[in-house]
Amino acid sequence: MRNLMFVLGFAGLASVGFSTSAVGAGQNEVDARHLNKIGIEVLSTAPGEIDGYVRAVTNQGMFYVSDDGTRLISGNVFDITGKEPVNLSETAMANVRLKMLEGFTDDMIVYPAENEKYEVTIFTDTTCGYCQRLHQNMSSYHAEGITIKYLAFPRGGMSSKGARQLQTVWCADDKKAAIAAFKDEESFSGSSNCSNPVAEHYQLGKSFGVTGTPAIILPDGRMVPGALPASRLVAEIKKGESQ
Repeated sequence: MRNLMFVLGFAGLASVGFSTSAVGAGQNEVDARHLNKIGIEVLSTAPGEIDGYVRAVTNQGMFYVSDDGTRLISGNVFDITGKEPVNLSETAMANVRLKMLEGFTDDMIVYPAENEKYEVTIFTDTTCGYCQRLHQNMSSYHAEGITIKYLAFPRGGMSSKGARQLQTVWCADDKKAAIAAFKDEESFSGSSNCSNPVAEHYQLGKSFGVTGTPAIILPDGRMVPGALPASRLVAEIKKGESQ
């Protein structure tokens, strides 16, 4: 099972080590014993923006962890030396997201724009009203040249109605018909008892810091929440291109 082990292929990131007391190597090593006790598993580490802390991508998102593993900081670090603050944490996490997404390309449900200019990946839940609205407005995104690629994120967890529906979607021969039916709150006859990637998508989203749906991963790896109208989504994409 792939799970999140694909992160091992990212140059510059340290090894995954759930069962060991320390994760990383050299200057990036962090003692993970205390983190493991509170349910946080370190997937990778990299040099942090705070002296004495490493930046850790975990099963619960990104944190800054002291070298000895006894202190944890949740939040973003900004460079405020320029004209506008720069979110260093989001910039670093954006690169991680893009690399990790490469291992899930074959799992996505893709709605391609005929005249494609951009691609975005969206963590979606069939029971989410905003996700339903976004899907119903698919033509407006296509008109702007935006290809939509779905991954599953059952916001209520893997025991929720959304998880069961999403598993049924990814088990279906016609995934687009299944996801459209559920998002229109119509019945769909299908089974959720197959080998499907929904749990892996869910864990990937949690490691990205997804807490609700829809969560949109932009082409530069930044993540924006909510069902942004097509024009606003294009503006966000262009903002990344100009930076």
